[in-house]
Amino acid sequence: MDNEKYQEFVLQRLEEQKQFQELVIKHFQNLSGELKTLNQQVENLEQNQSRMENSLNQDIKALFDAFSLRGDQIINLQKNMDERLDNIEIDTGYLVSKVARLEKLAK
Repeated sequence: MDNEKYQEFVLQRLEEQKQFQELVIKHFQNLSGELKTLNQQVENLEQNQSRMENSLNQDIKALFDAFSLRGDQIINLQKNMDERLDNIEIDTGYLVSKVARLEKLAK
C-alpha cells in the first residue's frame, strides 16, 4: 500500500469512527431522555401512592371512629334497656304483691 492509499484508508476509518461515535451519542441522548421520562413516571407513581395511602388512612380512621361511636351507642342502649327492665321488674313485683293482697281480701 502506498502512502496516499494508506492515508485515504485511515481517513475513511476515522470518518467511520466519527459516524459511529455520533450514532452512539444519539443513542445515549435517547436513553437519557427515556430515563428522564421513566424517572418522572416513577415520581408520579410515588405521588399517587402517597395520595392513595393518605386517603386510605383517612377512610380507615373514619371507619374506626364510626365503629367506636356505634359501640358507644350500643352500650348506652343496653344501659337504657337495663334500667327499663329494672323498672318493669319493680312494677311487676308491685303488681304481683297488690294482686296477692287483693286476692286475700277477696277470700
